[in-house]
Amino acid sequence: MKLSPAIIDELESGLQAGTTDRRMEVLQRITDLFVHNARNFTEEQIALFDDVMGRLVREIEKLALVELSRRLAPVPNAPGGIIRRLAWDDAVEVAGPVLAKSDRLTDSELIELAKTKSQMHLAQIASRTALVEAVTDVLVEHGEPEVANMLAGNPGARFSETGLWQLVIRAKGDDRLSETVAGRRDIPPYLFRKILTQATGEVRQKLLASAQPDSRRVIVQILADISVKLKKAAISRDYAEARRNVRSLGQDTERIKTELLVFAEQKNLAELIAALSLLVAAPIEAVEQLMHEGDVFGLLVLCKAAALDWAIMHAIILARPGADEARLSELDSASATYLKLSASSAQRVFRFWLAHRKID
Repeated sequence: MKLSPAIIDELESGLQAGTTDRRMEVLQRITDLFVHNARNFTEEQIALFDDVMGRLVREIEKLALVELSRRLAPVPNAPGGIIRRLAWDDAVEVAGPVLAKSDRLTDSELIELAKTKSQMHLAQIASRTALVEAVTDVLVEHGEPEVANMLAGNPGARFSETGLWQLVIRAKGDDRLSETVAGRRDIPPYLFRKILTQATGEVRQKLLASAQPDSRRVIVQILADISVKLKKAAISRDYAEARRNVRSLGQDTERIKTELLVFAEQKNLAELIAALSLLVAAPIEAVEQLMHEGDVFGLLVLCKAAALDWAIMHAIILARPGADEARLSELDSASATYLKLSASSAQRVFRFWLAHRKID
């Protein structure tokens, strides 16, 4: 399709016009022309529209930008330059439509926007009909509760296992997010178990009531298992002597890892916790909290972050207060998860947990 000389003349006169009203009028006309004929334009012609629109919006009123964003957002081949200009606008009314709908924004652009823009901007990105794992990872990390819940409830959002772990961590103490995450079809069984373990009684009952018969039987089984777990032992003991003993081993991490196995096999909890704290450079009370939790989820992340092999991890699981072989029905799945988990992902999840942890 060719641009008529009359339209080209109008573009030029519009750009030269000194009034905002005239520029808005021309922008409206150009937008109409583009939206109605977008599929027929060549890349060269789209670039021309991009240039003209970009020059017009520099001095245009916010209301006109909002309308422009709304109309261009669903157009698959909308001018890329003006789409990016709209997406980066600080006003969410302007940026929102293209953040939520435009296919012209790349995943790398969405990631950069998610790292730097407001929570309202992030919420628009979280509402997109399809999101890849790299984008959801950033949204989970930077989004506040409203964004996290919107993202977890988006069936078109794909998550890495690390991203799902972070959602589960954030869900502790947040009933709405717990329900939303538990309702996702892609949540692994061990993370679903973790959600149930940390959920309130109200959330557990809601999940039971909404579950299909097969799922309900699984939930009942998990809840029955949780109910017989021993209560978390009293913590916050004095670790001064244990710390001195561990520090006497020096800075050789391999030597400390070897001693970890000894501490675990002897169920020497104080030294075991102090050594783990040293290896992952975390507060001793954070490691202590994980050691006394009713499931091994947190310990899996901590030990992989410290690059421990499964033999040591296994010994640490058995060293937990109240642990015994009869109660370790999750051990096989824990082993599979541990072997699959990378140290870098575990370090990322552990740092996230440290920043968001809630102490009961």
